[in-house]
Amino acid sequence: MNVVINKRNLETLDEQNNYYQKLKQKLKSHCQQEIYYKMEIIKILKEIKDNEYYKLDNYKTFEDFIRDYKLARSQVYDYLKIANAIENGILQESYVVENGITHTIAFLRSDSGLFKKKLRRNALKPLKFQLKKQESYNFYKKNVKFAEFLLDTLFLNNKDLLRKFLDEFEFLKE
Repeated sequence: MNVVINKRNLETLDEQNNYYQKLKQKLKSHCQQEIYYKMEIIKILKEIKDNEYYKLDNYKTFEDFIRDYKLARSQVYDYLKIANAIENGILQESYVVENGITHTIAFLRSDSGLFKKKLRRNALKPLKFQLKKQESYNFYKKNVKFAEFLLDTLFLNNKDLLRKFLDEFEFLKE
């Protein structure tokens, strides 16, 4: 759409106002469409990174993948922060649509953000370990909350079973 504005095109104040209202409506419509496209991009990037689909195109790292798509690394990781916040229930998708990407990132980075408050509530550091089998890794990655529940339940309610596994592990290490 080529918009050429000059005084001859806008003779009266009423025509000017009507034209201005149409422009505002188009702007609002396009901005709304843009945020939905960005939300779709956010979901796509998260899925590609989480499932490591970029390796199917022989990219060694996710950074190599995003470099080929000429996406800014910081922008992509901001998008992933939003996706993780939505996935963890910290944000609703509607919040991002209503407030925009920039405001959402500022909210997540701010001290008053729910993200920070949730982290302070759960002061335990994340547990990191490496699994030997890809199949078990895939299972626990898809079921993180279940793995958390399983480990806590075993520790709290079945210490005998844990002790048995620990003894077996110590025996196999020798």
